[in-house]
Amino acid sequence: MVACAHTAAAQEPRRREPHSLDLTINDVGLSFGNSRRVTGLRLNWRDEGVIRVNGINITLWVPGANPDATTSGLALGLLAPGAATIRGIALGGGGVRAERRLTGLSVGGFAVTSGGTVSGITLGGLALTAGGDVAGVNVAGLAVRSGGAMAGINVAGASVIAAGGGRGITVAGLATVAQRRLTGINVGGLAVITEGPLTGVTAAGIGIAARGDMTGLGVAGLATFSSGMMRGVHAGGLAVLAESGVSGVSVGGLAVVSSGAVHGVTVAGAAVMAGRDIRGVTVAGLGVVADGDVRWLTLSGGTLVATGEASGVMAGLYRVRSPRVTGVAVSALQLRTAQLRGASVAAYNDVHQQRGISIGIYNDARRLRGVQIGLLNRARNNPPALRWLPVVNAHF
Repeated sequence: MVACAHTAAAQEPRRREPHSLDLTINDVGLSFGNSRRVTGLRLNWRDEGVIRVNGINITLWVPGANPDATTSGLALGLLAPGAATIRGIALGGGGVRAERRLTGLSVGGFAVTSGGTVSGITLGGLALTAGGDVAGVNVAGLAVRSGGAMAGINVAGASVIAAGGGRGITVAGLATVAQRRLTGINVGGLAVITEGPLTGVTAAGIGIAARGDMTGLGVAGLATFSSGMMRGVHAGGLAVLAESGVSGVSVGGLAVVSSGAVHGVTVAGAAVMAGRDIRGVTVAGLGVVADGDVRWLTLSGGTLVATGEASGVMAGLYRVRSPRVTGVAVSALQLRTAQLRGASVAAYNDVHQQRGISIGIYNDARRLRGVQIGLLNRARNNPPALRWLPVVNAHF
């Protein structure tokens, strides 16, 4: 029985008791070693099992387990000061580690980490990571990452990642990524990506993508994309893409494309395409296509096609085609419409019902109420002798 008792005792883990030399009165004063509680100056090789330190805490080695430790004041570590909660100034040659909360000024040679929140001014040689929210001014050589929301100024050489979304100023050498709403000024050397709405000023070397509405100013080297509504001023070296609609000023090196409406000032090197109306000032090198109306001023170096009404001033170098054309339409080759209200200039004007004037080489109107001017004019509702006339034809 005695042998068994000795064996059981030998198998139990030995609890490490604190060892320290304390020159204190009521825990206030000077402490050398692993004291649990002290207010004043504390010097220790390795912190473990600490409860509270107020004042100056200096350690040389990496900390052990400190699940209940709170340090307030100045925490200095040759390698890494650590506690559950750190308030004040924390400086670590290797890093700074907090289990629950890190508040104040924190500088880590390699990394600053917190299992919970980080707030204040934080500098990490390589990284800053937090399991919870990050707020304040945070700078890291490679990455700043928060498991919660991110607020303030966040700068990283490679990436800034906010699981709970972000607001403020974010600058990343490669990418800024948020899993929720991103608001403020956001810059990514390659990309800015958010799983939620994006609001503010955004710039990226390659692409901007938002899973939600995009509002403000967005400029990307290749493409700007929103799965929601895009409002404000947005430009993409190749394309501006929005699923729900575009409103404001949009510039695409090749195309501006939306499944919804496109409103405002829209310019594309090749095409502007909308699943609904296009309204405003629209300019495209090759084509403007709308599954709806086209209104105001529309200029296309190729074709202009609308399934609804085309109104205002419009030009399509190759063709203008719409069921209803109202206003002034110009095309080098062809105008084709069921109803013309206004004036048309094209080599070939193919009109079912015309009220106004058409000028071209060949003008053909099924029902004319107006004037045709061209090399050959056909007004099918005129008497037989007047249906085909050169130079001028008319019916009122």
